[in-house]
Amino acid sequence: MRSLSPDAVLEKNKLYGNPFILCIVLKIPESGYTRFIRLCQYDREITVNGDIYFPFPIHIGEIKESNKGELTEIPIQISNIAQELIPYIEQYDGLTGQTVYLLWVFENSNGEYEIAIWDKFQITSCSYDEKVINFNLGHYNLLDVLIPQRKVIEQCQWEFKSPECGYTGTDTTCGKTFWDCIQKGNEKRFGGFPTIQTNRIYL
Repeated sequence: MRSLSPDAVLEKNKLYGNPFILCIVLKIPESGYTRFIRLCQYDREITVNGDIYFPFPIHIGEIKESNKGELTEIPIQISNIAQELIPYIEQYDGLTGQTVYLLWVFENSNGEYEIAIWDKFQITSCSYDEKVINFNLGHYNLLDVLIPQRKVIEQCQWEFKSPECGYTGTDTTCGKTFWDCIQKGNEKRFGGFPTIQTNRIYL
């Protein structure tokens, strides 16, 4: 869901200091019910919409694209020092096919954590060693669908002044950045992910 509240707009002056916190929700199938593991790339616990996210070393790696600019996978690394996720990984085939939510949250003017952007993915592959767990994410299982429908990149994906963009002002160009979208008063329709790394590997 792409939606930014007025409090998110107030963060524009801190944008380059990265006010957004990456949160991950792992959906774990248990016998008779579903368990959700909630982690955040932060130095302390945070509560978002009543759910507690626990601090954990998380890293989004280089986003791989084909030479046509098509997204092939989103690599996520999670610390494995404590090996807390290993029982689930070993029991459920590396969690392949399970749902993962990525959320970018920020602290609003009331001191509460609010979701700025979120998206839903599937785990397409998993590997691990004693230090790190590596998940590759896609919108679909890449064995079934070769090209995901969306790219998770920092730049806006919408064509300028398209229905998805929604901008109707007088500007004739767009820099495809969150800051440029704020300057145009169109940040609620921003089509990118502000904290994603810009490095890419072309296949």
